[in-house]
Amino acid sequence: MIKKKKTIKKHIVSKSLSNKTEKALLALTNPRVKEVVERRFGLRNGEPETLESIGQSHGITRERVRQIQDAGLRVLKSPEAMALFDSVFKQLDDLFAEHGHLMGDEYLYSTATNTDGPHPLRGQLYLVLTLGDPYQRVINDDRFHAYWTTDSSARARAEQVVDSLINHFNKHNQVHYESEIMDLLSRKHSNVPSGLFNVVLDIAKEIDKNTFEEIGLISWPEITPQGVKDRAYLVLKKKEEPLHFTKIAELINEMGFSSRQAYPQTVHNELIKEPKFVLVGRGTYGLTEWGYEPGTVSEVIERLLKNSKKPMTKKEILDAVLEQRRVKPTTVVLNLQRSPKIVKLAGDKYTLKA
Repeated sequence: MIKKKKTIKKHIVSKSLSNKTEKALLALTNPRVKEVVERRFGLRNGEPETLESIGQSHGITRERVRQIQDAGLRVLKSPEAMALFDSVFKQLDDLFAEHGHLMGDEYLYSTATNTDGPHPLRGQLYLVLTLGDPYQRVINDDRFHAYWTTDSSARARAEQVVDSLINHFNKHNQVHYESEIMDLLSRKHSNVPSGLFNVVLDIAKEIDKNTFEEIGLISWPEITPQGVKDRAYLVLKKKEEPLHFTKIAELINEMGFSSRQAYPQTVHNELIKEPKFVLVGRGTYGLTEWGYEPGTVSEVIERLLKNSKKPMTKKEILDAVLEQRRVKPTTVVLNLQRSPKIVKLAGDKYTLKA
């Protein structure tokens, strides 16, 4: 699964849910049934256990654990037990309505319980969602990560939002910040609850957010960098200035693109052979998209003179080269004087030999 996106916190269930759950569990008079339900839904620690792990601890099969679980759920679905959760169901219904009747797993649990990571409230909410008839969980979906829904038509609306975003990204071929995306979607889908936009950004498999909080297609290297070159490109784009390869390696490691360490020499070896990077000084790289062109200082000078419609003064050449290369002025002057392809004219001007 792609890394979790930032969720919007809105505390809608409180510790009273724990009290309601405790009262509901009193209906489970069989200790084993109660234990299985507690462990399966993570009611004590927020970490649901598998049928297999519970079965192993009791020396019974997965299917037998499932039967015990189902027996417990039938008891908890009695009118008396369900009545305990009426207020919770109302809060959940309102929350789902605000989000277009569809919410991703993590987004739902985080928003509803104001918790991050395993927590008893999450396990208790999982149980309530399982007991409630309107709530359906969808997993192993081609386009979305696991989500809960209360309306079968919500999926189609979510797909429309995703499709419009994909079309936009393909057309403009650039990343956007979340505020820009939300503004775009609000204009294109004015009849859709804005909460659904948050959901789509949270669960869509074709769209993701990078370490700089920029959103785009997951296939883009700007969003999912696959190697040193992609990560170095992102670092330079973020810093907006040429950097030495040792600094690029340091920033790659600081920004946590991968658990694998980036080594300075590896960065240098990769960038030196990649056309979109230009060596603009001793070990310092810039991007061709910034206007930097490849070549030695002599080649840069020769290219300037070739493109010039008239001879250039030493100052004009010096200023132009220093925009392209991070070298000392004396380096430019020495290359200008030593190049066999350049001739000096009167008035301290230079041109290429005919």
